[in-house]
Amino acid sequence: MKLKTIQHSSIKLAGLAAASILFLAANHVNAAAPGYIFHDLGTAGGPFSNAFAINDARQIVGSNSTRDDGEILTVWNGTTMKTGEPNSRGWDINSLGQIAGAVSPSRYGYFHAATWDAATLTRTDLIDFTNDRTSSAYSIARGINDAGQVVGQAKTTDGLAIKPILWNDVTTPTVLNTLGGATGKAFGINNAGFAVGSSFTSGDMASHATRWDVNNGTVTDLGTFADNATDSAALAINATGQIAGWSNTPGDLAQHAAFWEGATAPIDLGTLGGTNSQALALNSDGDIVGWSEIADGTKHATFWDGAAAVDLNSLLDPAIAAAGWVLVEAKGINDHDAIVGYASNSSLDIDRHAYLLSPVPEPETYAMLLAGLGLMGTMARRRKTA
Repeated sequence: MKLKTIQHSSIKLAGLAAASILFLAANHVNAAAPGYIFHDLGTAGGPFSNAFAINDARQIVGSNSTRDDGEILTVWNGTTMKTGEPNSRGWDINSLGQIAGAVSPSRYGYFHAATWDAATLTRTDLIDFTNDRTSSAYSIARGINDAGQVVGQAKTTDGLAIKPILWNDVTTPTVLNTLGGATGKAFGINNAGFAVGSSFTSGDMASHATRWDVNNGTVTDLGTFADNATDSAALAINATGQIAGWSNTPGDLAQHAAFWEGATAPIDLGTLGGTNSQALALNSDGDIVGWSEIADGTKHATFWDGAAAVDLNSLLDPAIAAAGWVLVEAKGINDHDAIVGYASNSSLDIDRHAYLLSPVPEPETYAMLLAGLGLMGTMARRRKTA
């Protein structure tokens, strides 16, 4: 951040002191999971909604239900809802407001990959193996970067396999290599052109987390927690190449959230005391969100700060829990630590509503901010008196 040049040294000192305090305060907030304000994003008239991703402009993408039209693509600007065409869903949104998702010609038809502009909800169809929107050879766009590169999956025309796909533009779908097996899926791509997902190894006996460098076509097996853990999947990748997903535990006894620092061996992020967990998204700071089972087997939205699992429900105002709300999954997080996902409320007979969690500074952070502003004011008054 550039500050205006001020001639008087007292004002410079005040500005530097306040800037230092503000810097320390900002880092204090990011040092651990902050407290959050809960926003129920509601529905478009039907019983459910779900939020899958959020960008730094607080544009949220997901899906909704209406009474007549089934599932429908939804964009929230903060908490303001806008719905698209029927039988559509958005899975990812980049910083430019471009959405990756899929649309079906009918309520019970097969999805076909598409992108949308969040401002206008204008749709662009992505070509798959058949380019026939009524075909059962479906396709899905799951991730999009700021260059407009899209990744996802498409079923082959013979129906025998699902292939990981890269769309550099709407006319050139590229099949990404698997780890030797017939099938694979791509879930995310960063601005450096690294995509992640899962694919079967030779013999199709195991599916491993996979990283693709779409710049040169190389593919990397990200492995599992142990040699006797069969499956894993990489679900998200951030700007620095850190990866979040899940792996089977040794002996395939459970499924745990996993973190990869590039192509290194996965780190087991553990659970909230239950058996299973998954890491679904992460931001540029490496803050990870997803879900975990608690001791009684129910799912709770989870934040991982390093390797420590935090129940996001514990960071809410107690009145939210008292009102019956339970954060079930956290599906997206931006670089300001805003989080989206879905929540339930048995008291209101709500099974699935999209939510937004807005981070709030902790009380001591407010004190630091006020101290900084007070110091600036004091120094300014001294200069004026002089």
